[in-house]
Amino acid sequence: MLEKLNIVIPMKAPAYSKQRLMGVLNVAQRETLALSLYRETLRFFANHYPQVNRLVVTDSQQIADIAKRYGACTLLEKQSKGLNNAIDVATRWSMMSGYRHQMVIPADIAKLDTDEVSALFQAVEAGNQVVIARAKDSGTNALITTPPNAIEFQYGAQSALAHAQQAHVNQLQVEVLELSALSQDIDVPDDLLRVHPGYQHKEYCYE
Repeated sequence: MLEKLNIVIPMKAPAYSKQRLMGVLNVAQRETLALSLYRETLRFFANHYPQVNRLVVTDSQQIADIAKRYGACTLLEKQSKGLNNAIDVATRWSMMSGYRHQMVIPADIAKLDTDEVSALFQAVEAGNQVVIARAKDSGTNALITTPPNAIEFQYGAQSALAHAQQAHVNQLQVEVLELSALSQDIDVPDDLLRVHPGYQHKEYCYE
C-alpha cells in the first residue's frame, strides 16, 4: 500500500505554534521547539519511508523551504484558515494525484516509532478504511483514510471519537488504536514536563 499512500503533515508558521506553552516558554523558545519537532518528523519519514510521498501543507514559506530540504512536497496556503481546511486542501491534492490512501500526522509527536507506524499500515491492509491513532487527550494523532476523502475531517476536541463516528455514519470499517508513542504530542506544560523532567510544576503558569 505504501506506493499508493500520501502522508500529509500540516504545519503552521512557527510564530503561531505552541500557543498553549505560552506560560512556560517565550516566543523564541516555542518557535525553536516547534521547528525541532517538525524537522524530526520530516527526518523520521524520509529515513524510514523514503518511498512514501510526503506532503506538507502550510501558510509559511519557511516551513515549505524546510520541507523541500527533506524531500517533501509542499502546498503553500496564502492564508491559514484552520487545520481542517488545510487538510481538506491536502486531501484534494491527494485525490487529484491518484493516491488511494492518505495519512494525516501532526508535526509535534514527541517520539515517532516505526513499530507503531507499521501497526497503522497493518490495520489498513486488514481492510479498515479509517484508522485512527488516539491522542492522550482523545484527539487524533494519526489518521489514515481510504480513499483520502472517506470522511469529513473534524479535528478539535474529542476528534478521535468524531472521526470514528463519521466513519460509522459513512458505513466504513474503522479501527481506533491506542499506541503509546503516537499518543504523546507536546501541546501543554505537562507534556513538556514528561519529555523534559527537569521542569517542575511550580514553574508553570497556566492561562
